[in-house]
Amino acid sequence: MAAAGIIGLHYLGILQPAENYLSQWLQPAARITFRLANAIGITYQTKTDQRDLASLVARLEAANNQLLADNIGLKILADENEALRQQLAFYSRHNYQKVLANVISRESGAGENKIMVIDKGRADGVAPNQAIIIGSGIVIGKIFLVKENLAYGYLITDERSQLAAVIAGKEGTGGVTKGELGLTVRLDFIPQTESVQAGEVVTTSGLESNIPRGLIIGSVVAVTKETNDLFQSAVISPAVNLNNVSIVSVILQ
Repeated sequence: MAAAGIIGLHYLGILQPAENYLSQWLQPAARITFRLANAIGITYQTKTDQRDLASLVARLEAANNQLLADNIGLKILADENEALRQQLAFYSRHNYQKVLANVISRESGAGENKIMVIDKGRADGVAPNQAIIIGSGIVIGKIFLVKENLAYGYLITDERSQLAAVIAGKEGTGGVTKGELGLTVRLDFIPQTESVQAGEVVTTSGLESNIPRGLIIGSVVAVTKETNDLFQSAVISPAVNLNNVSIVSVILQ
């Protein structure tokens, strides 16, 4: 009954002054309550947005990392396929017995020592003093130790690695290569009477029983000779970067 009476007074306008006064009195509190609720809502939404953004960033970073890994994997696969293609093309032009191998590790000693380990060994016909080849007939090393399923080779830049070599097209320039500082190769015992120029290609001479003639070693970058010496020397830059090799072959013959 009381509630019905109040509703009736409201519609008759009798409570209007009291309602106006009460409304004016409650407006500041209502504004504060609204602002507080709005601020809480904004804060909550901001934190939610930040969490969503952080989650999105994390997902994008993960996707980017996966894409990067996939691209690297594809690049490695493409490089290996190209290396195999070049080697198969080389062997299609030459009647050499060979075995393909993966490089499984490299060992670098103090200063001048550079060793490559491959996953083929005695069981595959690999033997000491055989040539390690990449690409279109580029010699990068020489086997010195063989185990049943592994073999170790000195890279041509190792001071212990020696090859019978010659300047391509110049029969009288035969000599012996030796690694220098693990970076370059030196061709010694070139007769002083022979002309040697920078840029000329150096190949194997075929004077070693296990290594055929004509394998590319590198190119001449400098020549050293003394007036009173019988021989001169040539500094050779390897034909390839020896640090980026993953697939090789060994000429068995």
